[in-house]
Amino acid sequence: MKKFLILSVIILGTWMSVGVGAAETVDRSMCVFDPSGAHGDVFKAAQRYQAQALTWGIRLDLKAYTDEVVANSDFKAGKCNMAFLTSLRVRSYVHESGSIEAIGALPSYDLLRKTIEALSNPKVRELNTDGDYETMAMFPGGAVYLLLRDKNLKDIKDLAGRKIATLTYDQAATTMVDIVGASMVPAEIATFAGIFNNGRADACYSPAIGIKPLELMKGISPNGGIVRFPIGQLTFQIVARHKDFAEGFGNTSRAWAATQFDAMLSLTKKAEQEIPAKFWIEVPKDLQKNYFEKFREVRIRLRDKKVYHPTILKLMKRVRCSADKEAAECADNLE
Repeated sequence: MKKFLILSVIILGTWMSVGVGAAETVDRSMCVFDPSGAHGDVFKAAQRYQAQALTWGIRLDLKAYTDEVVANSDFKAGKCNMAFLTSLRVRSYVHESGSIEAIGALPSYDLLRKTIEALSNPKVRELNTDGDYETMAMFPGGAVYLLLRDKNLKDIKDLAGRKIATLTYDQAATTMVDIVGASMVPAEIATFAGIFNNGRADACYSPAIGIKPLELMKGISPNGGIVRFPIGQLTFQIVARHKDFAEGFGNTSRAWAATQFDAMLSLTKKAEQEIPAKFWIEVPKDLQKNYFEKFREVRIRLRDKKVYHPTILKLMKRVRCSADKEAAECADNLE
């Protein structure tokens, strides 16, 4: 009889603990943008996040979108509690974390890693929140490169008078086009590849992960190439309405996401390695200064227009100067 009572208590305790766990698990949804839909690598990353979120008491329903405009629109309309978007879109919700893709601010993946780790520190939660919104995770999407139909245009000054396929909502790119004296060919994500490939533009820009699915090799073949000098760092970010989640959820989520940096970056490195070596255009050191100067001019102009958040620009400058204390920019306070 005594053994029966003990067994009954154990079973009852187990049942109660399961019941409590089930009661504490809440249902939420996430709009996920991936050009390849539910079969793409970004959606797979969202599934890994989904599995991890369950251990935090969140049961996530994932909704795949091949059009970021629609994914963003549905999130804005409240059809999803979270959204997995590019930083370009997230910046309209969280000005600070969305500024991490500032043009030319992070010329290497190591600097991007250090910046994401810094923003994942619980002490700087305010840099991930803006009004009702909070950035819950940041993942590397790859360096954005300039693609050319003529590989002889390696100096940024050579772009003067050329046509560049430019995303209409990308203020950094439109400003850059203006500064270098090029002309903009208005484009959207769904149209810029076709514009470049059929010769209506002399140049466009894309991370390596977009080159194969968008068939951009057609545009650079046979006489073009890809300038191996990062224009910026694309990041995918998860943004949410923080009222929909328990206090501290964001800190936990960002800390976990930072540990996934290498896993996400491996996708980018694989895509970069698949590009034939003959299409990479190296920028001579004496010409790199021109890129740095133009990029910095764009960042400062967009900071003054309140497109980029000044605190994030200062953070990224500290990261750059910690890696290269002798850099000329480290001696002034322009950023």
